[in-house]
Amino acid sequence: MARAPRSRGADVTIRDIADELGMSHATVSRALHDHAAISAPTKARVREAAQRLGYIPNSGARALRQVQSRLIGVIFPDIENDFYSAAMARLSRAMREAHYELVLAVSHDDAGIEAQHVRSLREARVAGVIIAPSTHLNAATAQLLAPLPVVQLLRCHPLLAGPVVGVDEQLGIARGVVYLASRGHRRIAYVGGPVALSTGLDRLAGYRDGLHKAGIAFDESRVMLGDPRPEFGQAAIERLMQADEPPTAVLFAGSQLALGGLAAIRRLALQVPGDLAVLGYHDPAWFAVWGSGISAIRLPVDALATHAGATLLAMLQGGPLPAELGPAKLEPRLVLRGSTRTQGPYGMATAD
Repeated sequence: MARAPRSRGADVTIRDIADELGMSHATVSRALHDHAAISAPTKARVREAAQRLGYIPNSGARALRQVQSRLIGVIFPDIENDFYSAAMARLSRAMREAHYELVLAVSHDDAGIEAQHVRSLREARVAGVIIAPSTHLNAATAQLLAPLPVVQLLRCHPLLAGPVVGVDEQLGIARGVVYLASRGHRRIAYVGGPVALSTGLDRLAGYRDGLHKAGIAFDESRVMLGDPRPEFGQAAIERLMQADEPPTAVLFAGSQLALGGLAAIRRLALQVPGDLAVLGYHDPAWFAVWGSGISAIRLPVDALATHAGATLLAMLQGGPLPAELGPAKLEPRLVLRGSTRTQGPYGMATAD
């Protein structure tokens, strides 16, 4: 009697691979264990089928398969980023209170590394995953995640079905641009991440929206997009300030970009805010102590992490999510410090 086809995303067994290839269970098992009696072409066919079907070796005892895991996987692109390190700290506290432990994996925004982490988390039998997906997350990775409760944090990817817990990026950036314009700035530069990221796309849209609301024409030469790391932030400022009409204000759409950009500002001996007003994104602790303080569009990181964790815990219980959980788009807020103060007579900074 023919076996019923297995739904994609369900746990795949050696028997499923054997049926797919028309091989015996023993041959497939030996191929997966690199047995010397199995030819290289057969091993290659078996491994290709295993990957295609989403086979995950069971590294735990079979008797424990029905025991609910107390592990939660967390996949972030960059733990050096202040937002993700703060989110991880909050998630760790929340999950520990619920008697779960976190397993952190860092993707470095690399789809290949991300895929390896997902396979490892599946092998570890995690109960669920909180992920800030990479730009190029692939279909095979999405398939491996499909059987699990998944919450997307800050970023979203169309291949993933899990609820998204994020912020209104466009609103936050637009408010920042309008504020800078209200302080008299007309040449406002933007330094952000790639638009292939959902966050990068939304933040750039917010910049354009803010310019439109302030009655300022969009100038592509004042937009610098690249890897959201300090090195790009530094290079962006050096290039922007070489223009015949350099910006009088800059909005860094990421704290790591701001870190590099401020290093360039210091190297160029520019005064903040006299020569260049600076507005950052997120609000790491060091923003408050750099010079007279860096104004920021603050993300509610604790609220985001708390909501994401509570949503995943509710998903693990099964059934419909409570109305107050699930997808969410929280509002950032503007925190004003010395880096955006208006310049008065004789170069004196005036209060906002």
